Amino acid sequence: MKTMMAAHPPARARVHGMAEDDIAQYVADTEPLDTLVAGGYLAGHDGRLVAQQLRTPQLHQAVTHSVCHTVKPDVDNFYQEEDEPDADWHRRRTRTVRDHCTVCPVRAACAELALRNDDTVGIRGGLAPEKLRRRLLAEAPRLERARADDERAAQEQQARIAAAAEVQRLAGQYMGTSVPTHRREQNHQQISEAVQRRDELLAARRRAAGWAEAA
Repeated sequence: MKTMMAAHPPARARVHGMAEDDIAQYVADTEPLDTLVAGGYLAGHDGRLVAQQLRTPQLHQAVTHSVCHTVKPDVDNFYQEEDEPDADWHRRRTRTVRDHCTVCPVRAACAELALRNDDTVGIRGGLAPEKLRRRLLAEAPRLERARADDERAAQEQQARIAAAAEVQRLAGQYMGTSVPTHRREQNHQQISEAVQRRDELLAARRRAAGWAEAA
């Protein structure tokens, strides 16, 4: 992964000897998304490897840095017009990829998002529909795992949100000096249990992301 290492030289010492997929996962897990974009980690072959490690919400966030969002080209450039001859479309498509996709800093994330969404209409991440369909077939097992990981991550996030909300709810349940002592004690116990549950979920998230326990 010479291109990626050149873009971020300090990482070389940390990942020396690791396989490309392991390097891609390491970078995706440890670098903030803005750093991935600025460092060129989501473009080209190296970008493809890194993009595969991201969850779908991260991919959506990444494409906000795309040429399509910053320059806002005519969206019709990415689709074949009705009754447009294939030869004309192919020439126009080549210009579109050259002018927009090739220079896009997140084209790998754009292509990966299209694959996760099973979207093979038009140009995505510089890839024509036929190339997207070939990748869908060739990478079907990986994409199935990625979608399952996306679903699991979404469920875990909802669990963390619910746990934090429960702490807030219990903390505000009994207010004032008129609340009986046994109610206060019961509420205190419930709050302690809810806080423990919230912290366990946060700790699990940190471990899954490879963060230090105290992070």
